Amino acid sequence: MTRSTEYHPRARGGSARGRQVSSRRVRDLILASIREGTLDLDTQLVEEDLIRMFNSSRAAVRDALNELSDAGFLVRRPRLGTRVHRRDLGLELTAISGIGGESVEIVIREQRLVPNLPLVRTRLNIHDDHVRLVENTFHAFGETIGLRSAYFSASYDADPTELAGIPLTMERTAAEFFGTDPGDAWVSIGAERCDERTGQILGVPAGSTLLMREITYTTSDGAPFQIVFDRFRADFVRFETRHDHRGVA
Repeated sequence: MTRSTEYHPRARGGSARGRQVSSRRVRDLILASIREGTLDLDTQLVEEDLIRMFNSSRAAVRDALNELSDAGFLVRRPRLGTRVHRRDLGLELTAISGIGGESVEIVIREQRLVPNLPLVRTRLNIHDDHVRLVENTFHAFGETIGLRSAYFSASYDADPTELAGIPLTMERTAAEFFGTDPGDAWVSIGAERCDERTGQILGVPAGSTLLMREITYTTSDGAPFQIVFDRFRADFVRFETRHDHRGVA
């Protein structure tokens, strides 16, 4: 199908006049389109089409494509063009499974008893001399995407390796490992620079940005039973939630 020249980005005098010139905004729109399925995996992206689609300058589109290629979302090859390579993984704020049905598996790195800590003693109301520490990695898309350190009472003596290598949800973990139904969760999310040892585990350079998540899980009757500290690769993971503002003054 052909278009009149009045639709071309340069038809009104100047390649960027009145159009989007921020590669950051173009990058946002492309990533959101990939997440929504507007741009499917393996779709070929053509600069001219994106210029029209996002009402953007050529420089902004080209910079955004290069940035997304560097991050691994796109593949750019001479004479073959640019194609969508992968999506990122959306996680609910307190979940360990992908919201789009993506499989997330764990691998246990370490489990042992450690001296009880003031934070754990106070928050979980545990007064024993020792608590249990389990550290595991998260895996999706054939990559190590995250790392968790979990603290809880030593009275929970189930073997976490029995949950390794299979798709998990927090509901399943609470039921099969802790023998309880999950209730509320308190969550705090931030960002930090990756240290060298963590970078070796996650396969990223030291200094890379990680998403940091601290969660305290409670049972269905409100008793806190576990504190976790998660670190996720910012190039693979995003957090999502839905909030109903109806009726909020």
